[in-house]
Amino acid sequence: MGGLPKDLEREVRQTLADLRVGQLAATAWPVVAGDLARLDSALDHGDVASVRAALVPIAQATFEGKVRGRLAGANRAAAYVTATKQTSALPAVGAVSAALLIVVGYLLGSWPVAAGTAVFSLFIFGVAYAGSHSNRERLERRQAQAFSPTKERTEPAPRVVAEAIENINQRL
Repeated sequence: MGGLPKDLEREVRQTLADLRVGQLAATAWPVVAGDLARLDSALDHGDVASVRAALVPIAQATFEGKVRGRLAGANRAAAYVTATKQTSALPAVGAVSAALLIVVGYLLGSWPVAAGTAVFSLFIFGVAYAGSHSNRERLERRQAQAFSPTKERTEPAPRVVAEAIENINQRL
């Protein structure tokens, strides 16, 4: 199409090439097909402003497809971060910390201060114990559900969209 500036033509071609290989949710492809029809119509009229406006939602869908593909690994669950230390060690660390606080309290002020630090130490141990259980449960739940960025499965462009992309590319 001779009426488009070279940079806009290049942008349209690149966006369509990215869209062709992208994967979107099945519910998104009909919307993209409508956006491609608007782009096709804008190209028919040779209106640069309309082409730019019609390209915006297509570029957004293309970006979404790229992000989904990178985050979810193309229909696989997103990777979850495993703990660097086993959570079962938290209660032991809490108990050792509590014992050290009691000893320091005793050394600083005898038994009255040691009793105060013992109460605080029990709180630290309780937080460590509770944290080990909630982390383990959350990890097990995440592994069981295999969370991904969205629960919708993605799929490649349907034939109708691929044909619309091809038609637009031939006209450029």
